[in-house]
Amino acid sequence: MKTSSLISLFCVGAALTFGMAGCAHKPTTITPIPNGYRPPPPPPPTPVEPNLNPAPGPMIPETPRPTATDEGIPMTGTNGPWTVLIANHNEDTNMLKPDTIYFDFDSATIKKTEYKKLEDVAAFLKSHQADALRVEGNCDERGTEKYNLSLGDKRALAVREYLVTLGIDSRQITTVSYGTAKPAALGHDETAWSKNRRDDFTLFVPKSGE
Repeated sequence: MKTSSLISLFCVGAALTFGMAGCAHKPTTITPIPNGYRPPPPPPPTPVEPNLNPAPGPMIPETPRPTATDEGIPMTGTNGPWTVLIANHNEDTNMLKPDTIYFDFDSATIKKTEYKKLEDVAAFLKSHQADALRVEGNCDERGTEKYNLSLGDKRALAVREYLVTLGIDSRQITTVSYGTAKPAALGHDETAWSKNRRDDFTLFVPKSGE
């Protein structure tokens, strides 16, 4: 009996020893996953809806140019010749009033709908070469004073440059910006604003006998 018990204990001990040795063994390589499996890609980002009505950004302000005042009319170029011209000419703000040029909001780009007006102005100046023209840039009430003076200046210069491309001598045209100082309409809605985003024309006509 004692011999049998010792043999049984020996067998149990041997079994436990081999079992623990098997548990302690770790694989040296990882079995590859069949079929070249790769983890799925991350989901695509949620699309962002485009902003179809972005707020207009401010234009880079330029160095402000002098603007018209009741006491004097600073012009592009040398003021001297224009001072003499103003003294010897009469102002006419009505002759070219039907040809007032209108602009889109926050823009100094001449619209195609305004080209015919500028062609009419150019034709008039070619037939009245003794006259001079002042292009007056204006803006609606939105925006700062400095910004609107700059935008009005750009609008006036855009029209002047276009008239020069139509064959008008650049010395016959000057520009000024009034910003928001001379609104054509006093409302506070798009109906009024659309009338204030404009370039007016003032003719300088020689006085009789000169």
